Amino acid sequence: MPERISSLWHWIQTFASPLLFAFVGIIIGVGQLLASGEVLTLRIIIGRSLSTAGIAMAAGAVLVLVPDLPLVGQIGVAALLASLGTSGLERLFQRVIQGRAA
Repeated sequence: MPERISSLWHWIQTFASPLLFAFVGIIIGVGQLLASGEVLTLRIIIGRSLSTAGIAMAAGAVLVLVPDLPLVGQIGVAALLASLGTSGLERLFQRVIQGRAA
């Protein structure tokens, strides 16, 4: 790989990955809104974009469990979390907690 491309990729992995995660979350959140039957207001669009961007950025925490996970894998985790959304994550955590209590 040429040095210029290699240094650009290193910069993206180091500094721009949180922004990339947020962008993935925003795109997924807006896509879900457009596919839904909800009446779209600016408040709903901004709120959904911010919440899914935050959830997607939390995907960086997966590096605690899998430190060598490549950027593509991290983006996949970000997309998964953003697709689940807040209600999906809440249900997932409830199932995990209920499974441990039993």
